[in-house]
Amino acid sequence: MTAAKDFGAIESDYAFFMAHATEAESDVAEYVRNLAGFSAERTSVHVLDFGCGTGEFSRQLAAALNWPPERLHWGLVEPVRHQREEAARRLAAFSRHAIESFERLPPASERSFDLVLSNHVLYYVDDLAATLRGMQESLRPGGRLLLAIAGWDNPLLQLWKVGFASLGRPVPYHAAEEVETLLSRQGARFRKSRADYQLRFPDTVENRLKLLRFLFGPFLDEISPSRLLGELDRHVRGGHLEVNTHSDHFAVEG
Repeated sequence: MTAAKDFGAIESDYAFFMAHATEAESDVAEYVRNLAGFSAERTSVHVLDFGCGTGEFSRQLAAALNWPPERLHWGLVEPVRHQREEAARRLAAFSRHAIESFERLPPASERSFDLVLSNHVLYYVDDLAATLRGMQESLRPGGRLLLAIAGWDNPLLQLWKVGFASLGRPVPYHAAEEVETLLSRQGARFRKSRADYQLRFPDTVENRLKLLRFLFGPFLDEISPSRLLGELDRHVRGGHLEVNTHSDHFAVEG
């Protein structure tokens, strides 16, 4: 249950995407809505962030939730060590307790969380069904699993289809439709919602390439970028590239 994509090699391109998208802001708002009243009657809240990266999104969410630091315990799952360490530093101000960190989902004997989060990570896991099952098994009774992931109607994911089709391969990543199907098959009790967001940046070839490197990582070296660069023409608005789309959110009850 590890991630099949190494974000260490595309950190700057990911940072570019995050700096020019309202995705994080919209996702935070949706998580906060789904967690209204969640901590009210709990003497402590143990949170596991599956795929935390450098912790910038987790920091934004923690700030928005503003839960008492003496009650909040953080656990982090991230395969890239220096990102995991940076995430721990960013979250230190939001908890009075030592932050646990794991390279992968911790073993069954260590699974005891009130809240498990996975924000735009499930695209890349090796075994989606096992990962979803493992995260649900990590929950204490009455816990909650919150997931954010885009579906195939998202124009950015449609670029995956074009790019990998040019290589004669299926897309090696997952999307929201597969998550919903698997949760249903596993008998999970869940609610689905959406968070609208916009990606907008000055339209230059280098900026388009930053987006493509973020989306494709090392696969971009195998794909002729000219076709993919042209696919973005439809999103040009007055000298900027602008994509208006959404992510799907799943709130799974433990």
